[in-house]
Amino acid sequence: MGLSREERRALEDLEKRLALDEPELDALLSGSGGSSLWRRSAVHVWLMLMLLTCAIFMMGIVLLLTTGERECPGVPFSSCEGAGARQEG
Repeated sequence: MGLSREERRALEDLEKRLALDEPELDALLSGSGGSSLWRRSAVHVWLMLMLLTCAIFMMGIVLLLTTGERECPGVPFSSCEGAGARQEG
């Protein structure tokens, strides 16, 4: 059984008032707002995870470069290479 003309008009009025008074609820009930919000938050989570991964990777590279063993402790790297070549020769 379908709605009468007056019932359809009343329902349309209710929908319009809901959209004006409570746009978030209207979007949630119509199904248009909830999924885009979830997609947007999922994208933010993935971006934050990628940023965190890149930061950890860069910190690892810095640690590897700065804590390597040197033959001449306390001497700059380029001077250490020159000193080693002079001692051998």
